[in-house]
Amino acid sequence: MKTSRKLSRRAISPLIATIILIAICVVGGLMVYSIFMSTSGTMSAKGQISIEAIDLVKQTDGTTTFSITVKNTGNKPAVSITVKLANEAAQNVQVGGANVSNNNLLQPGQQASLVYSPSGTYIVGNSYNVVIQAQFSDGSMFTDTKAVMCRYG
Repeated sequence: MKTSRKLSRRAISPLIATIILIAICVVGGLMVYSIFMSTSGTMSAKGQISIEAIDLVKQTDGTTTFSITVKNTGNKPAVSITVKLANEAAQNVQVGGANVSNNNLLQPGQQASLVYSPSGTYIVGNSYNVVIQAQFSDGSMFTDTKAVMCRYG
């Protein structure tokens, strides 16, 4: 006659094993989500400048005034912003009284303005191209071209 020996080892119940596996999956999923969101936020960083206001006015005395207000609509600080009206020399945009390029960054959401008297001859009713070029803290560049119509002031 054979005697059967009962093993004294016990396993965890299938219910507890299932709960542990679900908990491991949830924690792993949260870790992947967190890593993905931080990486996608870095990859979606962009530099962009928009024109809030632009004007080219010929005064009755024959002088001309050009003014432009730009806004950093991206999510990176702008290191330098230049504006070039038609055949004029490029002008640096000012932030708080100093050039953007003088370590005075244009932070996301901030605005900056430029007002000066161009030296060229401008005819009322004609449109002139304006090129805005910005360089951002990561070295990326943004360029946009707009037209401005000269008007009487």
